[in-house]
Amino acid sequence: MSAKTNRIILIGLAVLFMLSFILPSLRGPLGIELSGFSVFVANIATVVFVEDFYDYLLFLYTALTNVWVVLLLIWSARIKVKTVPVLILSLLAFTSALSWKFNMEGDQALLIGYWAWIISIVLIISFAIYRSFRNHII
Repeated sequence: MSAKTNRIILIGLAVLFMLSFILPSLRGPLGIELSGFSVFVANIATVVFVEDFYDYLLFLYTALTNVWVVLLLIWSARIKVKTVPVLILSLLAFTSALSWKFNMEGDQALLIGYWAWIISIVLIISFAIYRSFRNHII
């Protein structure tokens, strides 16, 4: 792929990722629908409930999902992408994104914004891995 095609794909993936923050992502206990950004801010606010080191690691695991995805987007924009860091970040981003599904009590609480977020993360991971194997640098 040419550099122009890579940029177009990268911009499209970034737009899909940002769109998932605007769409309703979670239905609360009172039927209130929260956007992806509201869920992200609420998750960051849970740091006050951290009591021990294990809780802190779980908090970081879920709170840094979006940071890992943004890092993957940035690394995908580079000319040479290293394979090992991309694979590690991809694994962290994918598993922490799916952890949200298993933390919820049912599928009815997760709305279209969450699924758009998951799809955008999977596509960003796929593109980053493709770029890293195309220009194979360990």
